[in-house]
Parts: sequence; structure tokens; C-alpha cells
Amino acid sequence: MRTTLRRAALLPGAILTAALMAPTVAHAEPADAQLEFTNPSAAAATWAAAQLDENGSYRGDHGLNSDIIMGLISTGTSGATADRATDWLEANAADYVHRGGSDNVNAGGTAKLALVAGIQGRDASDFGGLDLTALLHGQLQESGRVSDAGRMDMSNQFSQSLAVLAFHETGDIPASAVDFIASTQCADGGFPLSLARNPDRCNADPDSTGMAVQALLAAGNTGAAAKGLDWLATKQQDSGGFSYNGAANVGANSNSTALAVQALAAGNRDAEAKRGVDYLLSLQVGCDAADSSHRGAVGYDEPAVDGMTLRATAQVIPALAGKALYELDRGKASDAAHTIECVPAGDSGGNDGGTGTDGGTGSDGGTGTDGGTGTEGGTGTDGGTDGATTDGSDGTTGDTGTDGGVDGTTTDGSDGTTGDTGTDGGVDGTTTDGSDGTTGDTTFGDGGTTYAGGDAAAGGFDNDHTPDGGLANTGSNVMPLMAAAVGLLAAGGVAYAVTLRRRRATAV
Repeated sequence: MRTTLRRAALLPGAILTAALMAPTVAHAEPADAQLEFTNPSAAAATWAAAQLDENGSYRGDHGLNSDIIMGLISTGTSGATADRATDWLEANAADYVHRGGSDNVNAGGTAKLALVAGIQGRDASDFGGLDLTALLHGQLQESGRVSDAGRMDMSNQFSQSLAVLAFHETGDIPASAVDFIASTQCADGGFPLSLARNPDRCNADPDSTGMAVQALLAAGNTGAAAKGLDWLATKQQDSGGFSYNGAANVGANSNSTALAVQALAAGNRDAEAKRGVDYLLSLQVGCDAADSSHRGAVGYDEPAVDGMTLRATAQVIPALAGKALYELDRGKASDAAHTIECVPAGDSGGNDGGTGTDGGTGSDGGTGTDGGTGTEGGTGTDGGTDGATTDGSDGTTGDTGTDGGVDGTTTDGSDGTTGDTGTDGGVDGTTTDGSDGTTGDTTFGDGGTTYAGGDAAAGGFDNDHTPDGGLANTGSNVMPLMAAAVGLLAAGGVAYAVTLRRRRATAV
């Protein structure tokens, strides 16, 4: 019933999606042939790139755009598109960093931009006229916490991890920032979204743990990272996926799984990483899609294209490519987009290399395990989970998040579902756990009106992370729709919000 209601809620968005540019797809095979992509991660990148407008932006969503850039670079393809998207980010950087007022500093958004700048070979000390590195140092507290500046401090595990990853790009990581992450580790080894460091309320979750472990590995703290990896291994479900809160009785999703896979691969936990990749591939719209323009997209919890798909796909791409966020380098990516190719099952020669089958080297620059998979943090890694609830779990309707959750379940926060409040990471549209919201959805993610210094989509609270964090959640701007479509979406959204299991949340 949940799936039915969600589809009803997102029907108008699905109709609109049909009008988007279809990615290039190679030859078709007979209908009875079992086909697979020659390069799943690059296929996902090609689909994601096709969703950007001529300016390299998707609805003016800084966090999501950042996640897409990192996803493209992780596959070694579409470098020209990533450059155009980075140009847009640079031109609009101040809106993201100082959202809500010129005196505000969104730590998660600032860190995410600095990370993208480093990956893209741009100067983080002069990105859109801003010295992002200096701003991060300015928000570095004596304790090592990188905090927001503004009416409220919504920094969380996502924003803290993104800051360390951004510092890593400069070659100079403040030891106190790394030690602070380690100090938030729960007794069981996992990491919470909240930075409260309260032993009595230390609720670890896969999203926050995946981000924290990547940051720790980038900084060389393998001891704390190993404990986090051990914790992740205990939370992996039989399907290979991970739920937003690590509970076995809660369904797995692509966002949470992607962040966990990135960490597991980076930590050389190859068996667990491969199981996670297999789960992610089960959610990819395949070669047999009725609409060829959907091929390559990765759904949140089923292989379908809806309001949650772009954010989910952006954060999944690095995991499929076997890249951690600290391994991404524009210099290794070609300008050209990958042409999606389908071949008989078993003929693709491995899964993108990365954590894929045989660990081989995939086409289009895919690499083997080699450091694991990474997400923008998100793809979403604006710090925190969009729509995430306090203490790291994906929130249900009404949960608050701060651009630090996971879009969907992604880096930089995850996008929450309708009704989730996220500071830059609340809910993008009416989506669960990190999907881009469709028109009419309330979003509290990167990309709109901000609240307490966070990124938010138009009409939502902007704060790239939930109080406890999220990664990819960045608000989406509202797109004009016909009155009939708006009415249908609103009705479906209400039913969806009431019925849907709320996911955790927010992205930077």
C-alpha cells in the first residue's frame, strides 16, 4: 500500500519526467534477451547528468547539484557536464554559504562546496568570491566541532565529516576536527547524527557512520574507523542493504546503503561492500525499461523513476563506482558522457570494477575496490540527513533535519520525506529519504529559503543538515505545473505523508 500511495503522490512528477532529455542508449536487443549494462555506475551518471538544465543545475538545489558532480567524477565520465554544474555552484555559492543572512555560515554547505571545489581542481580560497577554507576554519571551535553561525547551530555528523573531507582536499586537516568525530563514537562502534556526545543518547545509524568512517579514513584514524566498519557489518540485512536506522525490521534503501558501501569499500571490507553493491544494482532501472530514458536511474527502494530517484541516484553512483569521497579527482575524468550500452547478461566483464563482480576494472574509468566507494557526501553530503530525525535516524513526517542528513540516505544528509523538517536536508519534495521533491512538496533541504543558517528549498527551512545530520538533502525549487497536476500531487502527498514510513534525513 505504501508503494501504491507513493506512486499516486508522485504521478505528476512522473508525467513530467517523460519530457526530460533521454540519455543516449546504444543498440537494443531482442525482448527475450537478458541484458545488463556494461558499466552500471556510468549508466547511472549518464541518466543523472541528463536531468540537469542548460546551466548545469537541477532546480537551483546546491546540495543535490554537488552530489551529482561528485557522482559524475567518480565514474570518470561527463567531466564537461560536471564543470558546467560547478560553474553554476561557484556563481551561486554565497546563496548556499550565507543562506538566511550575510552573517550566517552554513557549515555543511560551506564544507560541501569546498569539497567539490577541491575535487574539481578549483580554488576553494576564492570560490565565487568566497574563501571557503577560511570560513570553515572560522567555524572550527576549540572542541574541534565545525559549527554553524546563525540563529541556530544545526551542525551534525554529516557537516563535521564533510568539513574534514574538505580540509583533506587542502592537505591540512586540523587534528581537533578529526578527534571530535572520534569522540562522538557510540560504545557499540557506530556514529550518531547528533554531535551532542551524550553517551545515554548515542543512537548510531548507517548514514552517519558511513560518512564519519570516510572522514576518519581520509584523515588516517584507522582505529576509530575500524570499529565503525565492524558496526556497519552487523547492520547489513540479508538483502545486502541497510536501513536508515540500522534496524533489521525496517526496509533497506539505496541512500543509506550507498553511504555504508562507500565506507565498507574504503575500509577494504570487500565481501560486505559487494553485497551492498548487489543490492544497489537490484534497484537500478535496467536495460528492459519500458521507457529507455529511465535506464540507469537508481530508485530509493525499488527500480523506478519518481520524485526520490535523482537524489538517490546521485548518492549511489560513487558507491557503484567503488569510490570514496576523498578519492575523487576531476583530472582523471574524461569530458565526454558515457553512452549507455546493454549486453547479454554475463558479457559485461564485471561491475564497474569497483566493488563489482570480479573486482575488475570497469569501462569508462571505473576502478576496482581501490579505496571503496564514496558519495558526495551525498551526494549528497551536505552534512546530515535530509529530513533526518534527531540522533541520526531518518525522520518521519515532522522530523527535523539540517543539511547534514542524507538525501534519501545519502551523504550530506538525506532528503526527508514530505513533512520532514530539515535544515538543509529536510525533505526534498515529497520524498522519502532523500529524493527530490516534486512541485508542492514542502522541502527543508538545500536550495531554498533557509532557516537557522541551513540550506532549504523554496518554501522550506534551509539548513543542510538536521540537528542530527544528513547528507544529500538539499531542497528542490518548485517547478510550475498545471493546476490539475498540482491538485493530484497535493492529494497524493497527503496520503503519502500519512502512510509512508518516515526516513531519516537531511543533507547539506
